[in-house]
Amino acid sequence: MKLFPATILCFALSFGSCGQDHDGHGHSKSGTHYHAPPHGGILIELGEHGSGYNLELFLEDQGFLQIFVWDAHVDNLVRIEQENVDLLIPEDNSTQKTIVCTAVADAATGETVGDTSLFASSEPMADQLPLKGVIPSIKVIGKTYENIPFEFNGNSVVHDDDH
Repeated sequence: MKLFPATILCFALSFGSCGQDHDGHGHSKSGTHYHAPPHGGILIELGEHGSGYNLELFLEDQGFLQIFVWDAHVDNLVRIEQENVDLLIPEDNSTQKTIVCTAVADAATGETVGDTSLFASSEPMADQLPLKGVIPSIKVIGKTYENIPFEFNGNSVVHDDDH
């Protein structure tokens, strides 16, 4: 009779990891693991999957580019000390444009410049899409990530949230 509880446990565990989307996590049709961008932007992974962090690029309603810093599984925002996140966009073979996204303070969450998870461009970017370039450097909780490539054609989904 000891076999019966073990069989039930194995059966329950196999259904517990069914690969369905739970809290924004799941598997794509190709079987790869993914995290849904909470604001409907696009995610850029920093470091190894599950042990690094994520950036979410999002174009807000007025056309300003926002960058959110997320934990490894895109569950929690992560505050960082940087005052700016730069994006380098090549314009031709010899020049590049720098888009500076500055830290956004939020009295409601207690976030301040030097302790925030949100950065925003100083000018609307909607008419400059698509953007393709690199983030030269970002430091998240003691770990520096360099030369992070990205492509941003706009938000991945329509976002109806009021924030």
